[in-house]
Amino acid sequence: MTGHCIVCGLGDVGYRVVELLHRLGEQVVVVTSEAREDRRRMAETHGVRILIGDARNEHLLRDAGLASARAVIAATGEDLVNIEVFLDSQRSRPDVPVVVRLFDQDLARQLEGSFGLQRALGMSALAAPSFAAAALGESFLGTFSVLGAPFVIGRQRVENGPLQGFPHLGEIAERLRLVPLLRERPGEECAALPAATDPVLPQDRLSLLARKEDWDRLFGSTPAAAAAAAAKTAEPLGLRLRQGLSRLRAVWREEPTPLRAVVLGLCVLIPLTVAVFHSFAGLPLVDSVFHTIANLHGEIVMSNDGVGSGVKLYEIALMILGSITLATLYSMLTDYLVGSRLRKLLGGRPMPRQGHVIVVGIGSVGFQVIRELAAVGIPVVAVDAEADRPFLADVRTRASVVIGDGRLGDTLARAGAATARAVVAATGDDSVNLGIGLGARRLNPGIRTVVRLFDAEFARKIESMLGVDVALGASRIAAPTFAASALFRDVVKAFIVQDRLMVLLLRRAGAEWGGRAPSALRSEHGVTVLMRDGDEPLREDEEVLAALWRKVAQPWSE
Repeated sequence: MTGHCIVCGLGDVGYRVVELLHRLGEQVVVVTSEAREDRRRMAETHGVRILIGDARNEHLLRDAGLASARAVIAATGEDLVNIEVFLDSQRSRPDVPVVVRLFDQDLARQLEGSFGLQRALGMSALAAPSFAAAALGESFLGTFSVLGAPFVIGRQRVENGPLQGFPHLGEIAERLRLVPLLRERPGEECAALPAATDPVLPQDRLSLLARKEDWDRLFGSTPAAAAAAAAKTAEPLGLRLRQGLSRLRAVWREEPTPLRAVVLGLCVLIPLTVAVFHSFAGLPLVDSVFHTIANLHGEIVMSNDGVGSGVKLYEIALMILGSITLATLYSMLTDYLVGSRLRKLLGGRPMPRQGHVIVVGIGSVGFQVIRELAAVGIPVVAVDAEADRPFLADVRTRASVVIGDGRLGDTLARAGAATARAVVAATGDDSVNLGIGLGARRLNPGIRTVVRLFDAEFARKIESMLGVDVALGASRIAAPTFAASALFRDVVKAFIVQDRLMVLLLRRAGAEWGGRAPSALRSEHGVTVLMRDGDEPLREDEEVLAALWRKVAQPWSE
């Protein structure tokens, strides 16, 4: 066997990568120390060769055909094992491309930059943008960044939207700064990377690539982005006033109802007392205000001459009530100042009022989802049953935190499920995630539910029968980028839409593409250069974003 891919590990990620490579028509050999019987049987049924043993054994890699392999994918669940597989492969065959699964992304960047590793990928880091995008709306397929600039991949219908009225796709790309990646039309096979001259029909549905700012401009921004835009257009004084009022409202909401009732009573008591002193004691208005404030602090400053018994009794009651209400007010201010300082020291954030996303499960996937949402300004409430999670300290700097079982209504209520825009159930247990999604829907029928599930067939049933908006598997989301990285260099992102694997590349033109026009690359190699105007030849030092696609066969039966 020659030109095949060696996949080390047949866990959640490895199994999905093996399946996708087979659907792409690639030959695959698996090296794994253990495998679930159903997965092993399914893979062997489709002609995948499986070797049982430790992938760090050089003899086993040699038996797997390392000398003639196209690429090696180290996808076990242990970072150190995957690194050792990479080192063994490089020692035996330095020219073989190796793709390694690593959770520690800082270590991944160091290995890529210093040791010649083709690609180091983290499943949670790859899956998180899709979970975050699913929480924001059904039109999103994913997000990613290129050279620090955020990009969005999404699907939009032409009819009754900003895409309507354009005669062909090239006009959409030129006028709206959107790049059509895929065109879906009823009754026709979907067209990947359609030509600029292709006509646009009202019933078309387009998968588009755009800078996030352009996507927000055309299809609507997130609430956080809209608030930020409004703040930019506001006058500085008005902005400061609104920020101050917002902080006061946050303090007011956090106080218990009895304390708030006492403060409201004080607000009623002050004008009432001014009226009493002015009307019944005959004091001028300014003196009435002065005596009111003085009596609230327990000071007797009014002369006994000409003052009736009723006024005196009222003054006594005022001193008692005033002491209580002022003490309450001071306690609220002290609580705010101390609480604010503690939040800064501990990294906590106040609970958002509405429009936030609840992420349940602060594991590797949940943590990355929180980072993605916080990065685009979406308020987040993180929920976990354990108070000693490794990522909790970092999460507190980005989101409000609630400790409790996310399946319980009380926990979801404390997280603000009644006013949240979405809930993402990202624990490692399918049944727990399903319970979280259904529980959130009971508290808020309008909430968007995104549930992490491994079993694809089960996920489809959940979406169609139980009302869950989106059911995703982290390994299924990450598999396209793992597979694409083994087959191509400089992969930024890969995803599947319908029966197409779309691969995005960020590559320096070099001698391979330098001097070639984008139209020539498209016709000869099936590579489409994106986000670039005109058909001028590429310079060798030019860094370009490009896309290509490959058709995939039907998924393995679950």
